[in-house]
Amino acid sequence: MTRGKKPAAAIVEAQMFAERMGYRYIVNLHKDLPYHFLIHKPEMIRIVRVLQTRYHIDPNGFYNQQFPDEVKELLALPFPQCILRELWLRTQHERVWRRLIVHEHVVEEIEWWGPDGYTNPHAR
Repeated sequence: MTRGKKPAAAIVEAQMFAERMGYRYIVNLHKDLPYHFLIHKPEMIRIVRVLQTRYHIDPNGFYNQQFPDEVKELLALPFPQCILRELWLRTQHERVWRRLIVHEHVVEEIEWWGPDGYTNPHAR
């Protein structure tokens, strides 16, 4: 299990961020499942885990190496593989979210996603 306390304020902000993109969310009430909420629209559903870190996120690093516990826990969730798993990252001093999609063999950063009106300011 990941160390540290749950980032309660960051989770609330992430839920508001999801609503601004047109999603509705369902809070995870199961303490044994390591995700924070589900987001859904009529055409999709995604699992979201929120992570706030103190340190700068290496733009040239591999996310599955920087956050191995979170990636493993998302992949191990008892949901069908067709439901996308997202890790939403933010450092303590940033006010923007980095949305990462966690696949079995790769973690990729969403740079732009038109249906959500999402643009990642950190995209390379």
